[in-house]
Amino acid sequence: MSMREFKDTGQYFHNGIIEMFVKDKQLQKQMREEFTQKPEDFRERMMYIEATAQGLQQKDGAYFNTSSKKQATDEEMEKLFKATDDAMLRQNPKMVEHNLQFKDGFIIPLNFKEMIEKNEGGI
Repeated sequence: MSMREFKDTGQYFHNGIIEMFVKDKQLQKQMREEFTQKPEDFRERMMYIEATAQGLQQKDGAYFNTSSKKQATDEEMEKLFKATDDAMLRQNPKMVEHNLQFKDGFIIPLNFKEMIEKNEGGI
């Protein structure tokens, strides 16, 4: 088997694995719960960044709008949680450790070429 055939076969099987990840709703739910909440210190950092970007600041365990000086509304908090979850899925170091990425709304393995390059610079 030539190197090209080997890589083509690997890509074929990798695509099948990605399809299994996408179709498994329970797995997606479990991974989403895990990677949006942990590591906790990273989530706190992402929440701080997203809050600042939205004009919110945490004080005494509550969030306040920096413009109005009033406590953040339910809508503002929902927007903050969603933005933090999105940031966690895009930048979570634990996902990188596990060779995963968030793409098109799904947590899936890195693409085949990236995995080959990550593992000792190729096959």
